[in-house]
Amino acid sequence: MNLDRWVQECVDATLAAPVDQGTRADLLYGISVFGGVVYDSQLFDRNIPEELMIESKTYQQQRGRIIRETTVKHILALLKRRFQAEAVDALQTMLLNITDLQKLEDLLFAASEVPNIDAFAQMLNE
Repeated sequence: MNLDRWVQECVDATLAAPVDQGTRADLLYGISVFGGVVYDSQLFDRNIPEELMIESKTYQQQRGRIIRETTVKHILALLKRRFQAEAVDALQTMLLNITDLQKLEDLLFAASEVPNIDAFAQMLNE
């Protein structure tokens, strides 16, 4: 049996398993992650649509972490374009400690509008 067919059979068996939707999503995400360690991850991307994994708690946590890290990266890049890099770097730890994505998104917009780095730092402490 070729690899594509084997992966598809694993996916089909998981979809037919007598478990709740959250567990099924966790299993599919596990197949994708661990299978991608051994084989080409694109094989699993083709055979396990993202919408089948969305309900996975682990998938959601990883996705949330990536979104937060990317948003922080964009905030820092924007601030460095406007203000001294050393002053911006001093805020990095505070930004990385924010877990509320909505607050980070608000800070991203604010980074383009604040008059100075001190005003932005004050927003971080609110």
